[in-house]
Amino acid sequence: MNSSEYTSSTKNWLDERFRLVSEEGIYIAHQPIYGFRKGFSESGNLKRYAITNQIVKALSHLSFDSLLDVGGAEGYKAALIKKLFKIDNVMSCDLSEEACKRSKEIFNIESQTIDIHQLPFEDNSFDVVVCSETLEHVEDLESATNELIRVAKKAVVITVPHEPKDVVEKNIKEKIPHAHIHSIHKNSFDFALNKCKSISHRKMLSKLMKPFFVIVDAQKLPPGKGFGGLIKRLFNVFVPLFKMLFGRLAVRITLYKDELFANTTLRYEGFCFVLLLDEKAQSKKKLRNYYTTEIVNFSVPYHYLDKSKMPQ
Repeated sequence: MNSSEYTSSTKNWLDERFRLVSEEGIYIAHQPIYGFRKGFSESGNLKRYAITNQIVKALSHLSFDSLLDVGGAEGYKAALIKKLFKIDNVMSCDLSEEACKRSKEIFNIESQTIDIHQLPFEDNSFDVVVCSETLEHVEDLESATNELIRVAKKAVVITVPHEPKDVVEKNIKEKIPHAHIHSIHKNSFDFALNKCKSISHRKMLSKLMKPFFVIVDAQKLPPGKGFGGLIKRLFNVFVPLFKMLFGRLAVRITLYKDELFANTTLRYEGFCFVLLLDEKAQSKKKLRNYYTTEIVNFSVPYHYLDKSKMPQ
């Protein structure tokens, strides 16, 4: 499969994904746009909150008035950042045309269909560029990263998974659309050192915290066979109890412990990188204080793609 075929098949897969709708007519979101445990979004809310928390933490040390979210899906992070940092010039873009439509419909965030390897923006168009959980999917990691740097004026904030090489090799061999096709480590962006003032990173998604993520999420697991299926069925019995015991305070504690363990042990599943282009743009002290509850509490009403099923 050549580059254009890979990009085309990935775009088709993403367009189908961002058209997903429930029996109730509600758009099934990629990100937790409806809020904590409100359903109609993909599983793993705690993991997504942990990633978003690291992005917001990095941004809180940066001075910026404009931002582009590349691979922004339905606009969740762009809208959250716009609200938290009180800036108007925020834009999202994505390979998927359907994702861009959802961004405009749900958050009124301007979004443009793009190929990350050829961004349709002038040099230095945005103070900060965010690219979250996207580069592991792209055909050419170096080319895509250079484009992010080109359109950014002050900094690029990137989150990526730390995927085992055997998983990546299997994905490439089987030509799975939108799979992880890069195994990214702490030195993966060193090729860009000559274009940046500095490149820093923090680890995230501690493997030690994975069971706690599942428990605090308190979402029923899909049934399975054998001993693993038995464990899942047993877990599902206790989901109502987990919901009673673990609320938003548990989320805050879990996110704090995740950051602590990810950066003090060798067991982690992701990175948050800051590619700094302007040293004056970054401060050691936070320029904007925030609470993780502001992230968890951010939500929108259910978005009906099937308007005929919308409550009157």
